[in-house]
Amino acid sequence: MTGVFALMLHAHIPYSRKSGVWPAGEEWLFEAMNESYIPLLRSLRALHYEGIRPRIMVSLVPALMEQLADGYMKDRFCAYMDDKIGRARFDIDRFRSDPARRSVAEYWLDFFDTNFRTYTSEFHRDILGTLKWLQEEDVIEVLTSAATHAFLPLLECDSSIFAQVRLGVETYEKYFDRHPRGFWLPECAYRPALWSPRERYMRKAIDQWLSGEGIEYFFAESVGITDASFVENRHQEISPTTFRGYLLPSGVSVFGRNTATGKQVWSPDLGYPGDPYYLEFHEKEPESGLRYRRVTGAPEKRIYDPNIARRRVEVHARHFVSLMEAVFDQTEIPEARPVIVSPYDCELFGHWWHEGVFWIEQVYRELDQRSTIECRSLGEYIDHYRPGFSTIAMESSSWGLNSDFTVWQDPEHGWIWPSINSSALDMEGVLSRVQPEDERGYRILRQMGRELLLMQGSDWPFLLFTLQAKEYANQRFHHHHQRFRKLFWAAQDLSDASRISEAELSRIEDIDAPWPMLDYTIFHHRQEPA
Repeated sequence: MTGVFALMLHAHIPYSRKSGVWPAGEEWLFEAMNESYIPLLRSLRALHYEGIRPRIMVSLVPALMEQLADGYMKDRFCAYMDDKIGRARFDIDRFRSDPARRSVAEYWLDFFDTNFRTYTSEFHRDILGTLKWLQEEDVIEVLTSAATHAFLPLLECDSSIFAQVRLGVETYEKYFDRHPRGFWLPECAYRPALWSPRERYMRKAIDQWLSGEGIEYFFAESVGITDASFVENRHQEISPTTFRGYLLPSGVSVFGRNTATGKQVWSPDLGYPGDPYYLEFHEKEPESGLRYRRVTGAPEKRIYDPNIARRRVEVHARHFVSLMEAVFDQTEIPEARPVIVSPYDCELFGHWWHEGVFWIEQVYRELDQRSTIECRSLGEYIDHYRPGFSTIAMESSSWGLNSDFTVWQDPEHGWIWPSINSSALDMEGVLSRVQPEDERGYRILRQMGRELLLMQGSDWPFLLFTLQAKEYANQRFHHHHQRFRKLFWAAQDLSDASRISEAELSRIEDIDAPWPMLDYTIFHHRQEPA
């Protein structure tokens, strides 16, 4: 049985401009650019020149798009790369009497220098433009997401869901000159229509907001599909499966993550990244901060050998393709080709798993040598098979712990949501009462919108739950909330310039600067029953 492989890479870094550097802040983005995004684009371009069209899907959170396009962040990244190159040169000299480490230092120098040269001389400091070109060449399909990666099911104001989705579409159109077909729900978090006790009406399901913006498909955690019920069972299935696409009553298509192949990449026990010859992520050389050890579990981990690691990548790529062939051999869908949907965080490849980008490249080279598996984006898949999709109704789910909202609703940080949702109500209230009469008034309302969006990012409750950068997440949330409250006070009387000084307003605008011409009217109260 032949099938379709649909690889999805979700690129997301929290908005961190001028909000810390290391260990949390701007270097989150710089690491992702150097270790994941630039190597991935280099590999995709190499495949394209070889005549291979992988049709990988890449989703970008609009807050990430804004950072990648920001001149300040581009300059900061160049300084970051200069520093990395200097550290590698320092280690080459320092390890001149240690051939094994010196060889790894030389590897790092070549890696950093190649990435920096590619970024400046070949991509012209324009990662978004390179992605756009790859999409126009039919190598990839680019998707959008919610503006600041908000956990949409827990937003109690429909104006907030609308704003997150609408801005996701508008930002995509700004950078890619076309309308997005697919949408990545942050954390794969979905909920159906929901009764609102406060407003006393049935609120729209998340997919209905996507449908209203012309989105054609999105992704769900596997249980979101397998636990769904049929509205129209066109093929007499016992239960829904992740090997098909389905329609929701809104008309939007949904696909579930394939677990059989997914665990080969992300499982800590079975996954490829745990191979003893791969680079150890967690251990850095104290002086330079570069990595020299491999995963091997000896008391003192052995020195990394990039050449051996590359040979292991080729073995794992062949294994993955053979695994997919075996899965398809056991999967029967007479009226359509079964699809393996493989969504991952983009930063897993290259950053967390150093060899991961090369693994992707080798998987597609291996697939090019076989005729058993097609590579398609899900946009292409629904073009072929959507008329035969059955219709299902889904319950709430996410790809977090327990496949529900546990991570983001944890009682330890439950105080976040009342602050977010009351701020959204305050935004609606201001817009119902206030009409700015000068540019200063427009600036205050636009900045209120930015702070509300940034406050809503799913990263803050996630980091508080996992205890990764807990204090940073706590500070970032409170900073956005406090700035919103200052602006809210000023918006009560826009004619009173004493409520917020020009210096303070400019300072806030300089730190939190995405969407310079944000249309604050997208935050108006909305009541659109399901």
